[in-house]
Amino acid sequence: MSDYLIKTKNFIKELEKEDAYIEFMNYKKIVEKDISLKNKLEVYMKRRFELQVNGEYGEYNSYENLLALQREYGEFLSDPLVQKYLKAELEFSRLISRVFDVLSKNINLDLAFLK
Repeated sequence: MSDYLIKTKNFIKELEKEDAYIEFMNYKKIVEKDISLKNKLEVYMKRRFELQVNGEYGEYNSYENLLALQREYGEFLSDPLVQKYLKAELEFSRLISRVFDVLSKNINLDLAFLK
C-alpha cells in the first residue's frame, strides 16, 4: 500500500477520536434504531440539502424555502433527539469541511467551477 494511503488511514483514525465524530456516531446509532425517525430525518435532510445547493431561485427565495421547510417540520425539529442529532451532524460536517478547506488550499485543485 502506498505511503500516502497509510498516512490517510492513520489520519482517519485520528479524526475518529475527535469529539464531533464520536458524538455524531453515538446519535447516529440511536437514530438508526428507530426506522421511522431515521426515514423522516433522511427526507428532511435531503430536502434541506437540495434547497441549500439549488441556487436557481436566488438567495432570498432559497432562504424563504428553508424557513418554510423548518415551519413544515417544526414539531419534528422540536424533538430533543432530533435537535441533538442535527447539532452533532452539523459539528461533524464542519470538521470535515475544515479538513477539506485545508486540503483544497494546500493542494493545487481547480475548484473555480464551484463559485
